Amino acid sequence: MQDTPRALIIEDDDDIRRLLEMVLTQAGFTVDAVPNGEEGVARAKDASYALLSVDVGLPDIDGLEVVRRVRPSFGGRIVMVSARSGESDQSSGHAAGADLYITKPFRPRELKQKFLDLVSADAP
Repeated sequence: MQDTPRALIIEDDDDIRRLLEMVLTQAGFTVDAVPNGEEGVARAKDASYALLSVDVGLPDIDGLEVVRRVRPSFGGRIVMVSARSGESDQSSGHAAGADLYITKPFRPRELKQKFLDLVSADAP
């Protein structure tokens, strides 16, 4: 029996956090969620997650800094989710270490498929 993949959501907006939890749960993930960057960095270092979803605009440290801190020791995929949709914003996300940059608003069904495609890219 294969282990259920785990995902960590770092998102300060309660509604978006719940939506991401629902999307990832429907995609077959066991989901943990936190509302700020510092807690997210600590959780990402303490557990093995297949996927990390990070909002760019967090209340304590921004999502780019979260990704910079986590990426060196994080073996899973990192997805940045943000209302910032400029090309330079997306470039900054990838430069920080994100595998995918998704802009808000998003369609839950499409987001679910993007999460699945990203994680399955690692499968043999």
